[in-house]
Amino acid sequence: MKMLKVWWHILTSAGIGMRAGRQADQLFRYYVFKTLEDLGFFEYLKQPRTYGEILSTFGFIDGPYTREVIDTLANDRARSIQKNGGTYLINPEVSRPSLDEVLAKTDPRIRPFIMMAEGMSHNILDRLQADHVGFAEVMEREEYELLSKFDTVLGNQIYTSMRSAAFAYLGRERFEWLRGKHLLDSGCGSGRETAEIWLMLDGQVKITAIDPVPSMIELARDKFETYLDELNPRHPPVTDENRPIFEVASATQLDYPDDSFDACFWLFILHWTPDPRKVIHEAARVVKPGGVIFGAQPFKPEANPYFNLVIRSSRNSHGFFWREEYHHWWSEVGIRIDLATPAGMFRAINTL
Repeated sequence: MKMLKVWWHILTSAGIGMRAGRQADQLFRYYVFKTLEDLGFFEYLKQPRTYGEILSTFGFIDGPYTREVIDTLANDRARSIQKNGGTYLINPEVSRPSLDEVLAKTDPRIRPFIMMAEGMSHNILDRLQADHVGFAEVMEREEYELLSKFDTVLGNQIYTSMRSAAFAYLGRERFEWLRGKHLLDSGCGSGRETAEIWLMLDGQVKITAIDPVPSMIELARDKFETYLDELNPRHPPVTDENRPIFEVASATQLDYPDDSFDACFWLFILHWTPDPRKVIHEAARVVKPGGVIFGAQPFKPEANPYFNLVIRSSRNSHGFFWREEYHHWWSEVGIRIDLATPAGMFRAINTL
């Protein structure tokens, strides 16, 4: 009966997350279209144009990202543009909905994602024309405006539900085992995630939380106890022993000795990193034998291609990958993972 309750919690949370994801995907699609429409891209394609003409007219760089944008438009379900031999033409039967139309079909809980979609969309044109802006630079430009938007999104109920489900997927015995252990929170963002993990374990855990964006870490250090107060005003006391350590670090290159941690957790971060394979290899290196690596990660083909374009607008973000690739990367370090639901909740015991 206890296991049934766990699975009900996992599936319910995953269901919320997947529905939210599908609705948020429409927001990202809207902003990709808006970026191109503001440029005059669709008006230009009212006449057949070659790929070379598109590059020349709009100053796009011929590279993987530009080709992916064009291919996504040509191969999405609606066939937004038509490819005929070597030319591209707007599909006159495809309408581009207004933002109001998209929002009318969106759960209010998803509305904060509009801030992420709108903020990141500014980078699409830079990526098409310059190919030079990295994720950390994107997050910290415009006087940290995008940082604030990400902070709001990371505090969304959807993310909270998915974190809770990922911990539930560990099982009660392994969850209780985490108490008193040293956990690496990889991609901690603004620190809200770290605060939720700390509260789940009643402060009985040592957490090292990392993120590659310096201003995110600064925010996490400043606001950790504020987040605790907001989430649970009666939380256990924060002491020198259980206060998390927040450090600027890349999950692809951890500056920690082998076997430094008992556990490692991440939620939806691999597609933002430059090399997901290295994240897995580094996690396997720094987690002790018998330790646990767990969290959640979406994959192709479920992951929306327009969200992928927004993610990959950062020069050093890999974007989504296939489930088969994920399994292969784990097999390279000799670890078998258990996956649950299309939302990609996973758990793995480090057997190295």
